Amino acid sequence: MIDAARRLMSNLIKARGIFLIIGLMLADLILYSVLLRILTAIPGFSEFLDSNIFASMILSELIFIFPALPLYMSVTRQKFAGVLPLNPPGWKNAAYIILMTFLLGPATSLLSALTSLFYPNAAERITSMFTPGNLPAAILIVAVLPALVEEICFRGAVLNASKGMSVTSAALINGILFGFIHMNPQQIPYAMFLGVVFSLYVIHTRSIFSSMLAHFLVNASNVILALTLSGNAETAGAAEGLPEAILTLAVGSIVFFLMFLGVYRRFRLYNMRRGLTIARDGLNE
Repeated sequence: MIDAARRLMSNLIKARGIFLIIGLMLADLILYSVLLRILTAIPGFSEFLDSNIFASMILSELIFIFPALPLYMSVTRQKFAGVLPLNPPGWKNAAYIILMTFLLGPATSLLSALTSLFYPNAAERITSMFTPGNLPAAILIVAVLPALVEEICFRGAVLNASKGMSVTSAALINGILFGFIHMNPQQIPYAMFLGVVFSLYVIHTRSIFSSMLAHFLVNASNVILALTLSGNAETAGAAEGLPEAILTLAVGSIVFFLMFLGVYRRFRLYNMRRGLTIARDGLNE
């Protein structure tokens, strides 16, 4: 009992940095909500946000960073380069990450489809607005911006705050927090899953650019897929055939995930030989 209490206290001490950065991000959300309430009192502002979904998305992304990240760096007395692992991942790691992210596609689609049975897909309102004319803006705001902002916050600041934890604990906590910060039941499971994987990419390569690349690929592929399917008459009855599609997707997910595990093992061994992969007993201080 005493040993368990000591381990719990030790983990809480190690997690104090995580409590700090998450607390600051939650404070950002509260400030954003207050600011939004004030702005929406201005005549025409609500209509502007409703008709300019991209402007709303830019605001929602920026609240992750300002002022949470500067305050975190100030409290922990770290520079930007100290919070983020800015090592270049190298072309071989980039190739591994592109392949692994592709192999995870069916699994993330399966998780999204399963939760769509019980909760509305929040992303559908956004993706329904994609057109060939606004594709560059969609890629920039839906794929590039989140890949930069969310990775800086989670695989940057939150993972930085996980120093002293085991690799497994750090990745799992990161994934859980990343899932819940989306605050949408339909998105939480697949966001958790991707959060864990993205954390492992950064841990093994010691490069934030690894998770940025993966995050960009996931979001950009969703943008292109949504644009491809929009206006397709066959998608109109997709909801009715969703249970059957989930069964097919589940089989594909298992096959592709087994392939992912094989590639991931080679990826991890490659970085171990390069002296980059962090030992199982914990992230570097």
